[in-house]
Amino acid sequence: MQIKRIKDLNELDRFRKLTNKYIHVLFPMDYLAKSRVFGCYDSWQRLCGGFVLVMKGPFRVLESIPSHIEKHQDLDLDKACEVTGLWFSPAAKDRSKSIVFWLRLYLEIIKTQKKFLVYAFSMSKPQIGKMYEPAKPVRLFEGQTNILPGMEDYDNEVVEFIKRKDLLFFPLKSPDFLFKRVKHNLGHKIRRARLYFKKQYA
Repeated sequence: MQIKRIKDLNELDRFRKLTNKYIHVLFPMDYLAKSRVFGCYDSWQRLCGGFVLVMKGPFRVLESIPSHIEKHQDLDLDKACEVTGLWFSPAAKDRSKSIVFWLRLYLEIIKTQKKFLVYAFSMSKPQIGKMYEPAKPVRLFEGQTNILPGMEDYDNEVVEFIKRKDLLFFPLKSPDFLFKRVKHNLGHKIRRARLYFKKQYA
């Protein structure tokens, strides 16, 4: 699998339509055009996943918070970036691709040099929240969000931010995150090799 940045407008439009297919959000083109959009491509150069890093506000995840909720005073928006639009085609998923995907996302976030990372996840997927826990996220909001352009309906989401200094130590605080995926992938390859040789020499 290859992960590369998407700048071509036609390819950005294809990305947003596929994103809508998998996570039911049709991002406005101008929002993607001002952001860093990364697409995952399989060996046939088919777009099978991706993510978006928004380098400058206004950030959708923060705009989705109801206006009566107070903003967090420690969050400097001029020094923040937003990660959004994460998706992966179920047909292309396997452990090795997952490792590549998360490593690249982490490295691209670090490369932004931003001091804060803001993001949101659906309350129906608490496992995503557990993944971020070692980085000591600060919760901004939990509940029903506003409907933004491109959204089909209301959603119940958690909105959080992470400080860069905590994100830098994330791999040390959560080594199992990648280790389990590497171990599972290696074990799967060994089992396939054993099965192959068993058939060859049966």
